[in-house]
Amino acid sequence: MINELYELARVLDDAQVKRQSWHPKYKPIPNIRQNAPCVRITVSGGKIADISSVSAELGKSIRKYGDNQGTYPCMNLAPLYRITDESVKRELADLKKHPEKIDTACICKMKTWCTQNNWGDKVQKKFRTSMERAHEAEFQSAAARYRPLRCLLEETEYFADPTLLHNELERKAWELLRSVKDTALALTLLFYLGKAGADAESDYGSLSVAFDALKLIDDNIAAVSNRFVLEVNEHLLHANPPSGAEKQKREIDAFGICFQPVDEPMPSVKLAGGFEVTLRTMFKGQPCQSRYGRFEGESYPVSSEMRQRLQSALAWIGSEKEQENRTWINTDKNEILFAYPSSWPEVPISYTRIFKRMPDMSVTFSAQAEQFLRELLRPKKDGTDTHAEWIRIFILRKIDKARTKIVYTKQTDPAELERCCEAWSRGCGNLPAFPFDKPEDLYPLEAAGILNGFWRRDGDAVTDKYRPYSQYHGIELLMDPKLPVTADLLRLTESAMVIGPLLRKPKCSKEKKKEDIQKEKKIQEAAGKQLLLLGLFLDRMRIRKEDYMENLPYLYGQLLKAADELHELYCDVVRDGQKPQELVGSSMFRSVSESPLRMLPVLSQRIMPYYAWAKVYRRKSDNENKKHAARAGWLYRVCEQITTRLWNSQTVPSRFNDEEKAQLFIGYLASFSEKEMKLEEESNHES
Repeated sequence: MINELYELARVLDDAQVKRQSWHPKYKPIPNIRQNAPCVRITVSGGKIADISSVSAELGKSIRKYGDNQGTYPCMNLAPLYRITDESVKRELADLKKHPEKIDTACICKMKTWCTQNNWGDKVQKKFRTSMERAHEAEFQSAAARYRPLRCLLEETEYFADPTLLHNELERKAWELLRSVKDTALALTLLFYLGKAGADAESDYGSLSVAFDALKLIDDNIAAVSNRFVLEVNEHLLHANPPSGAEKQKREIDAFGICFQPVDEPMPSVKLAGGFEVTLRTMFKGQPCQSRYGRFEGESYPVSSEMRQRLQSALAWIGSEKEQENRTWINTDKNEILFAYPSSWPEVPISYTRIFKRMPDMSVTFSAQAEQFLRELLRPKKDGTDTHAEWIRIFILRKIDKARTKIVYTKQTDPAELERCCEAWSRGCGNLPAFPFDKPEDLYPLEAAGILNGFWRRDGDAVTDKYRPYSQYHGIELLMDPKLPVTADLLRLTESAMVIGPLLRKPKCSKEKKKEDIQKEKKIQEAAGKQLLLLGLFLDRMRIRKEDYMENLPYLYGQLLKAADELHELYCDVVRDGQKPQELVGSSMFRSVSESPLRMLPVLSQRIMPYYAWAKVYRRKSDNENKKHAARAGWLYRVCEQITTRLWNSQTVPSRFNDEEKAQLFIGYLASFSEKEMKLEEESNHES
């Protein structure tokens, strides 16, 4: 990732894009959620003046100084008392839903529950460690030059003893409950719902808190504010270096910059895409670390200045409001795609629009790609060359709690990108016409969902979490038209062989249930997307629709389709609309895909009664049966024509390979060819 970010930092520097650098120890607080609030503790003169909730929006800009052992002025503590009794837990849950039940008697009852202090030795040690961060030389240096920070340190110094803080928090919580104000927050602060039988020293929960000072609020520079955070960060970046730093030996980093080695982890960035990223993590326990005598942050020598440049570049490109859907998009739950050009344009454009369909946009891939390339080739300034000599794409995935890695990286140029988009559009259009509505096109990030789709024979989608294809696989298919697709075709034809017969179920005259209609709609949508991807795969294998529509597998599929329609018409006329669960073609579809040669005589035998009936019935001329008779005659001639073309095409193989199965599936669902459609027009004209 360092290489990708180095290029990004250079691009942003050349464009003079202003971005925020952060001190490596000044990190964002965890995301605030409904079940994970952050309590703002406002102190004044050794007392807690107020406790309140920090909003989720404000929490995105709040930071804390320190490390995993402790931070300041925001820190992780715990609720004041531990509850394990199930009946008490139910009462507390009810009180959160119905705060109007809280009165004097209820408060007295709740006080009887406060028997097990939840601030044991571990919590108290955690608090003391967090308060010690405020006394580090670097932090004290920043406080000496920044009065609001110095004021906050003085106000919170009264609570260096965790017992005093515990007592004050409890007093304020009861005060809120008596006034029926922020009752949910007060109950969250007071009680932790622990597990019965669990060790109290390890089962104490977590509660995020942020200290503030009443004096700072009165001066309009609250500690829990974006302004305070930015100004503290600025002073931390310019704080005096630790004593003795000038005596350390100097080295040359990976980018040729002279620097003094620092024994600290690489900086991290909290991305708007949903997770935090460290520029480089190498655990010292890995054997490869000891080979070169460099561990963790020192395994890749980078100067402090370069670390800040890389960190600020990643924070800027991954920011939520400014760059979402421009330079980054989420490709999966813990996966983010980034894209940026070699030269930044004056008018911002989206570099991710061709990868993902936006929910509020119905623009086709072809139109989106055309517009993107037009904007990409637009000169940065009048009379100059295009502003993008190349485009860098990389994808970050969160592997586990501690590790994030680049799983895909690609550098391309506008000309290559245009060829890739044209190949993608041509492939998705490598299909004949169909009698049902299918998607107009496909976006690359939709491909993995199609390949990971599994279906039961009853038409229900398999909701298993097993996903053999990564979500970014469609990006690989787009950016490399020569990428082999044989394995992808195998996976897709497996689903196609299941979903094909489901689309050819006989049309029932009775009213269908709502669930059945929704199921049919889902199956049709899935089949439409599968067809687009099959067209792309066949195109990549140089099998074009002009050729495969004359091939035996496609014609075999058309014959199965004709057999279905002939069988269904026979049931409408002869059996008064009573139809079987499966028609002739759909009942044989899977068997034909596995043994086409063996099943051809069987198909001829099964279709013969309906074929012979159509030959006689087509001559009916009375008004009541005229329409059905014309259709019977048309289907009779369609079967005759397809059978003739089938026998004249080539020898029927004993088995179909994956390419042939795909053509069988397409032929089975496709509309009849122009020759057959002309026959239908003639039949209608004669009738």
